[in-house]
Amino acid sequence: MASECRIEFYFRAEDLKKLLKANPKAKGIIVSQEIKKEKPKGAANYVNVAHIRARVDMIQPAKSAKSAKLMTGGEEPPPEEGIDGCPFPPGCTP
Repeated sequence: MASECRIEFYFRAEDLKKLLKANPKAKGIIVSQEIKKEKPKGAANYVNVAHIRARVDMIQPAKSAKSAKLMTGGEEPPPEEGIDGCPFPPGCTP
């Protein structure tokens, strides 16, 4: 087993600009990866699919129980507040 690992994520510049423009008070961008077992349409078997998303970091220091939960990774914002990563970099075409 390898002792090193490299993961690269690709996001289109125009998508990142839109995300930041819609959230001017963002402190930064959070990139997340979630691997789910899915069965693609027409496939015979399930496969592991990596879902990569970027969202803005709008979390301020915890002032309530809800914001404390957010800071510890409890609840994530709705999916429409983020952008999907490109599965086939560079250029996002297979």
